[in-house]
Amino acid sequence: MPRLSPVDAVAPAFRRVDFILLHPFRLRTWLKMGLIGWLGGGLVTVGMNLKFQAPHFPVEQLPSDPWKDINQAIHDAVRSIHFAQFAGFMALLMIVLALALVFSLIFTYLSSRFRFILFDTVVSGEVQVGRGWYGFSDQGTRYFGFWLIYRLLSWAAAGFIVGLPVWQAYKRGLFEGNQPLSEFLGLLASVALGLLAFALVSAIITTLVKDFVMPLMALDDLPVGAAFSRLWRYVTAEPGPWAGYFGLKFVLAIATGIGLGVVGVLAYLALFVVLAIPAAALIGVGVLVMKASMAVGIVIFVLTGLGVVAASSCLFLCLAAPVSVFFAAYAFYFFGGRYPKLGELLWPPAAPTPQMTTALPTVQ
Repeated sequence: MPRLSPVDAVAPAFRRVDFILLHPFRLRTWLKMGLIGWLGGGLVTVGMNLKFQAPHFPVEQLPSDPWKDINQAIHDAVRSIHFAQFAGFMALLMIVLALALVFSLIFTYLSSRFRFILFDTVVSGEVQVGRGWYGFSDQGTRYFGFWLIYRLLSWAAAGFIVGLPVWQAYKRGLFEGNQPLSEFLGLLASVALGLLAFALVSAIITTLVKDFVMPLMALDDLPVGAAFSRLWRYVTAEPGPWAGYFGLKFVLAIATGIGLGVVGVLAYLALFVVLAIPAAALIGVGVLVMKASMAVGIVIFVLTGLGVVAASSCLFLCLAAPVSVFFAAYAFYFFGGRYPKLGELLWPPAAPTPQMTTALPTVQ
């Protein structure tokens, strides 16, 4: 099996997209693949804002003592809050945070399980959910446990990166007022650099786990730690191609983000044009019906809104499908030449050619 370079792995990844989504073309396949890719973390893009303008602070517009004004505003806001209002706000905030935590856990679990479904789909070329869901149940549970621990550690690390400089600045009296603006900007710069370094390390770890640790867990049924150890041997054996993989994937993600943004805007504009007339007609019917029956009019409005949301969601899944297949296939083809079990699935050995035998006539 070939050991592909980062550049050489691009072409077979495109062929895998063509094989899964275009031969033959079925809308149902695109929708299923988009859902698998979205939940499985296959939608890899990097957004870019190409128009950047440095902030400008007119000196004459700055107050003489900005910290005094800020402190006074905070003091007045705190004094204006009554205890009953504060208690009600905190109760509402706790409910929102609890719901967010529950939904985050559910999504993390589904994402962990669907990552193996994405792996099975891309490698086999068959868009199926049940086989990957049941076939990699134990691996998906271990994968979910890893992400829980990793995110807790990530939150702790991010809090340390932000909290330590802020605490040191507080001990120096930076927030007491009458401090130069350069001190505050220096604090913001140190926090920003720390978060940037943290984001870079986190992106590398996340890519290694999703692209390479997961196949080792799927095919060899390894724990996360053992899969990391084996992957590290692959990386240290040839660090150049692995560094090239990360660099080229970043470039491809940027290009995909730009292209997907342009295509997405055009696609949603076309969808808006298609849906505008029937949606407006249904809304008009709903307004007329509400004069006779408020309940029926509300039902029409709700159904119209659900129809628009459903159409938009389907378009999103169709846009996500080829991106998800490509980036997963790109990782697997790069890794397949270095990991024989994966390579045998991507380049299965040719079936032996049956030997033709000629029956000789029987001599009477």
